Amino acid sequence: MPPLPTSAAEPTDDAAPGVHDLEAGMRPSRLPQFVPVAVVVVALLFVFNSAGLVRWTQNLPPGRTGTALSDAANVWHDAMTAAGPARLFDWLKDAIGVELR
Repeated sequence: MPPLPTSAAEPTDDAAPGVHDLEAGMRPSRLPQFVPVAVVVVALLFVFNSAGLVRWTQNLPPGRTGTALSDAANVWHDAMTAAGPARLFDWLKDAIGVELR
């Protein structure tokens, strides 16, 4: 069997993300990638699952802030229902038979 070329044993620039950090003694962090993903997910939930937002605000403790948030959530849900995304989400839930609590 012929010996392996020396270039195969050397590390390449296309190593997995974080390998160079680990070799330098640093821990790789996924936080910079997490924040934009979390913001997009929450925005999509606000648009498509506005009924869930209404249910969440109804469970807040009574008070001026809870009432204001509940009123704002109801206005938002009415707008999303009129615009269509909330109706689309409800249709999809009914089509696949999922009950969200």
